[in-house]
Amino acid sequence: MDDDEKTTVLTSAENGELNRFTESYASFNRIINSLQRKYIQLQKEFTAQNEELRQANRQLIDLSRVQADVTNTLNSLLDSLSAGVIAVDQSGRVTHFNPAAARIMEIDPEIPLGKLYRDVITPGRPTDCNALRTAETGREINGMEKEIQLPSGGTRQLSVSTTLLRDNDGNPKGAVELFQDITKTKRLESELARLNTMAALGEMAATVAHEVRNPLSAIAGFASLLDRDLDPDDPKKETVSKITKGVERLNRTVETLLNYSRFQQISRREVVYDEFVRTTVRQFRQENRDRVNGTEFEMVDFEPQAAVRTVCRIDNVLYRQVLMNILDNAVQACGGKGRIAVKSRLWSPEEAKKLPDASVVLDSDETIMETIISDNGPGIDPDNIGRLFAPFFSTRPDGNGLGLAMAWKIMKTHSGDIMVNSTPGKGASFHLLLPTKIDHQKREHL
Repeated sequence: MDDDEKTTVLTSAENGELNRFTESYASFNRIINSLQRKYIQLQKEFTAQNEELRQANRQLIDLSRVQADVTNTLNSLLDSLSAGVIAVDQSGRVTHFNPAAARIMEIDPEIPLGKLYRDVITPGRPTDCNALRTAETGREINGMEKEIQLPSGGTRQLSVSTTLLRDNDGNPKGAVELFQDITKTKRLESELARLNTMAALGEMAATVAHEVRNPLSAIAGFASLLDRDLDPDDPKKETVSKITKGVERLNRTVETLLNYSRFQQISRREVVYDEFVRTTVRQFRQENRDRVNGTEFEMVDFEPQAAVRTVCRIDNVLYRQVLMNILDNAVQACGGKGRIAVKSRLWSPEEAKKLPDASVVLDSDETIMETIISDNGPGIDPDNIGRLFAPFFSTRPDGNGLGLAMAWKIMKTHSGDIMVNSTPGKGASFHLLLPTKIDHQKREHL
């Protein structure tokens, strides 16, 4: 084969390779073009999906913001409620404990969170009246009353309702307990029943007093005539004298009954309180000199370190009678030989807000002026303390049972109350609680 034929053969081979390369290149271009089209399509889909994702994110952010606002609003509402709210999960751990619950139960609001209900909160009586028992049994309660013991040693009456908490599928996931402090309400209900009883007794006493007064006047008149007709040395004169004294005593009792049953319109005026108390004690000692000779009176200075005096608004005539009656009771308890202490103190507004177990309902601008009259006599039988202020109740054979009843009634007309503490064998103390407006706590410089 000559050189020309070789050249021709090589050219044909090269042409074949070139054709195959051309076809491969064209195929590669087609693949590249297809990939580019798919890339552009994917890019468009990515852009569209990315936009959808951004919109979904915006919606999610908006929903999260709304949920946060709802949560904050709900928490704010729960925190501002005057009722206590406790929530527990299915295991009995406390998940919510609002400030009102902390205040009512006297527990730091941070302590119960995340802890077992039974470990940090007293269940009270009855023991099944709480969120824990509802979470365990599924039994909901509505408006049940229970009593709880406070860390300070006192007790509170609560009205409790519980309900189950459920997830989206309706399965129980815990329980919530809602309760209100009804201690004062229960006390006021008891006080109202007592007042109604006292009012009925007062009406009966007034009727009896009027029926008795006329025959007493007749007896006194006949006794006076009989005394006038008897000779001075007639032994019957002593009997007539006893009749006259008995009639006088009955008349005093009748007058006291009428005063007790009569509606008392009080006339308040401002008095320097500690001076008023001191003057009343001094007057009592002068009027009962023979009875109190063996009694030691101790006056505890009111605000002894301050050069000011507190002014209160009272009916000085009626309030003096309260002090006189309580002092008379103390002297009789001591048998005329003992020690009687009298002291007064003004409660701080913060202390007055925590007034325990008393039927004094204070306005927001009021506090308490407390006067304590204590003696070292034999004390009071616990069974009798609840009846001390009932008309006609007396532990003394010669008592008419109206002195303390009258004192209690007068304190009520002043919107106050009397509390009694006593330990048998160690004396007793009477606490006069007088509401006084904070802006009336005027200070008179000595």
